[in-house]
Amino acid sequence: PTPTPTPRPTPTLPAVELSVWENLPEAQARRLAQEIALFQQEYPGYRIRQNHYTNPEDFMTPLMAGQTTFDLVLASPVLLGSLWKTGQLAPMSDYFGPEFLNRFVSVTVQGARRDGELWGLPDTAGFHLLLFYNKTLVDTPPATTAELAELARDLTDPRASPPRWGLALNSYDPLWVVPWLTPYGGWLVDPQGRPTLDTPAMQSALALFLGWHGIPNEAEAIAPVQTYEAARTAFVQGRSAMLIDGEWAIWELAAVSGLEWGVAPLPRLSLPDEEKPAAPLVLARYWAVNRETTGNQALAAAAFLEFITRPERQLNQTEQFGLLPTRREALTAPLITGNPVLRVNAMQMQSGRAALLGVNVDGLLNQMRGPLRRALDGELSAEAAIRAME
Repeated sequence: PTPTPTPRPTPTLPAVELSVWENLPEAQARRLAQEIALFQQEYPGYRIRQNHYTNPEDFMTPLMAGQTTFDLVLASPVLLGSLWKTGQLAPMSDYFGPEFLNRFVSVTVQGARRDGELWGLPDTAGFHLLLFYNKTLVDTPPATTAELAELARDLTDPRASPPRWGLALNSYDPLWVVPWLTPYGGWLVDPQGRPTLDTPAMQSALALFLGWHGIPNEAEAIAPVQTYEAARTAFVQGRSAMLIDGEWAIWELAAVSGLEWGVAPLPRLSLPDEEKPAAPLVLARYWAVNRETTGNQALAAAAFLEFITRPERQLNQTEQFGLLPTRREALTAPLITGNPVLRVNAMQMQSGRAALLGVNVDGLLNQMRGPLRRALDGELSAEAAIRAME
């Protein structure tokens, strides 16, 4: 009889490994690790190696020196721009068709577009400004800048002790001027990414902003010239009825006991014959893929991106950290639409505007900062200030 051959074990293929980099806060990094574990359960042939970097320079310097590499990276607009400029990225069209890419709301992909391509998938978006109001002083938040001025004027008494103001904002930061550029027909840069600071739109936006501070007509002031910290303190203490602040203030104000506050979109700009929505700057963070990631690694990268950007995963981030999703399905989920604060936050984000990929927004805002301060000090007119900006 023929001897029975000894069975041989079936060879197992080595797992496909991806190097994924992030610079998340500790709690968010732990959540990502949990999501990675779930991904590996769903795709047992793929393995993710999670790495942390501290800032864009910390990532780019060893990368350009050939001392490290990546398959996927979760990047800020600054890092995404650096990776794009140095030719490190694969376009998303290599991985996904238009039907999938259109599932992300438009403002969240604006900041990753250049040269007709999308260079990253938005993970979350925010940083935009909102209008906060004290519910004991304001019944209905103003819908237009004309209503804002009228209501704030009624609530302003600079001669009171302590002085009372209708509005508080960060006077010295040009980020607070930016929302009024688009309704006046302008923006920070042109479609080619060139600065457009010395324009009629910028002059009008700056004049509106200065006017709220009583410049040049002190009797028309509805907001004092003050720092970010002073504006927040005045609102929390009830000395300012309304506050223009960033979406991050939602979670900080929620921790203040005894303050009855609400949040609304920024008021629409009142023009002679129409009203136009404000468009605050919106920043997102993006998943990006190395152009050298190919073959099975590329298949694994596509699977991971599809997994990690699913609406339910994004809503987990909202529930745990208050981060807004970028998928259309997620933004219409009951978690968002059924919560008055999240609903307003999402609405304002979607009507905001992102900077073009590769544009140094911090640099532009810094160019505006000095002339804005001089205008607030009465040294420059709005017209002279915008010339000094560019």
